Amino acid sequence: MTLFPYTLSIFGMIFLPLALAAWLRRRYVVAWFLFCVGMAAFVASQVYHLPLNEWLVDVGLIGPVSPDAPDLWRTAVVLGLSAALCETLARVVAFWILFRYHRAEQFSDGVMVGLGHGGIEAMLFGAVLTAAGLTSLLALEGVDLNTLGLTAQQMTAVTKQLATFQSSPLIGLAPFVERCAAMSLHVVASVLVWLAFKRRNPLYVLLAILFHTFFDMLAVLLPQYLDSVWLIEAIFVLLAGLALLWLWRIWPREPQPPRQLNSPRTDLALLGTAVVKEMGQQWRTKRVLVVAAIFLVFGLVSPLLAKFTPQLLTSIEGAEQFAALIPEPTTADAIAQYIENITQFGFILVIVLGMGAVAGEKEKGTAVMVLSKPLTRWSFLLSKLAAQGAVFLLALLLAAVGAYYYTDVLFGGLAFGPFLLGNLLLWLWLMALAAVTLLGSTIADSTVAGAGIAFVGAVILLIAGSLPRIGPLMPGGLVAWASQLGLETATSTVLSAGVPAANGGALVMTIVLIVVLFVVSTAVFEQQEL
Repeated sequence: MTLFPYTLSIFGMIFLPLALAAWLRRRYVVAWFLFCVGMAAFVASQVYHLPLNEWLVDVGLIGPVSPDAPDLWRTAVVLGLSAALCETLARVVAFWILFRYHRAEQFSDGVMVGLGHGGIEAMLFGAVLTAAGLTSLLALEGVDLNTLGLTAQQMTAVTKQLATFQSSPLIGLAPFVERCAAMSLHVVASVLVWLAFKRRNPLYVLLAILFHTFFDMLAVLLPQYLDSVWLIEAIFVLLAGLALLWLWRIWPREPQPPRQLNSPRTDLALLGTAVVKEMGQQWRTKRVLVVAAIFLVFGLVSPLLAKFTPQLLTSIEGAEQFAALIPEPTTADAIAQYIENITQFGFILVIVLGMGAVAGEKEKGTAVMVLSKPLTRWSFLLSKLAAQGAVFLLALLLAAVGAYYYTDVLFGGLAFGPFLLGNLLLWLWLMALAAVTLLGSTIADSTVAGAGIAFVGAVILLIAGSLPRIGPLMPGGLVAWASQLGLETATSTVLSAGVPAANGGALVMTIVLIVVLFVVSTAVFEQQEL
């Protein structure tokens, strides 16, 4: 039961900002482009905010955060002020650019930017870190903490986190409540900066800084003096409620121009029709058969390669000495060979399959014909992504069955259920690359250009997986996780490197990347003249 509220909380932090933005778009004429501006402003602010905090720690202005810390109040003020200054600066730059090009004239535009700013923070610092912490705590249940070599401070922190985690199932909803309050902060702060430009009054920027500083300062201080998580969250909800009440009172009650919009049920029906049409296209062009055949072949061949490679080397003149150096193949070698083949060739297939999804239809002129119907642009793009996802899911299931069969025959010791789960993780990894490819195809005007943009984006995503701090949380972490599932030697305890076998952070980060890349693709597509 503990996992269920945490799961609700994580998915709420990912999709609530999108649901609010979708409602705002239906109520007012506001573009997804502004949501992306808000996301970009937050990400850009962290580029200099995080190094600034590290420098403030080095010079002694930020000290330890604990109830008995001698300079706790100074630390809280400095942390709050650094966050407020960095994020408000990013907002000011964003709105300066938007107003320069007359792209944020409405009150709802300022709200949309705030939803993007707070939404991406909820996804990254809320959903991803909650999932990463959750899997770490699950791995530590039943483990003797004294055997982990933790310092006294780390031991205290981990013990407190475990106690909180085990206290009540409803505690899993606390991160969601906290992020809702934080999103309210970001929406209000963004509207204040918008008012500074709209009314040409810089005092609104100062008010945004003070409000943000006070909110973040409380986030540092309250956990040190109050033991009740829900009391802390109640204080934040109260502050957020007062801020939203102010926002509602100043919201202009201007009549909106009449718009002809499909009902949500009609949009879903049209989306289903578009997905069926795309699946039919995948079948008529034989892409389903080609991808499924390639994946099935690698599923069947990978265990065979792992098993008979040493024997093949002995049959090659001059290579016998290398065969003796290869240890006896195991189940782990078969799975490693399988994952290597799927990821290497899957990388290429994703780009080939998706590079012309949108760019090709723009080249042929069919996109204009399709979108002349009531089909929305987001439905058009989502149908492309869903069809590709269905093709790769079918292909991976076939590959998984083939790889399991030969691995069981040649080696044994492979559990089908966990191995199948590992293939679903590989499917999510492929879908992250598919989302990158969809963005490249949406940006480009030709299939070749779409392939180039998609390749560069996919390579950047793969390189990010090797970075020291964020690497384990990137989609590549799913590949490492999948390589352990199904093996008898795999455990859910902490590995010798200190990394849990399960990687919930990478799982949620991959979902977030797919969602964000799709939103950016939609925002780009909305701005294009077809």
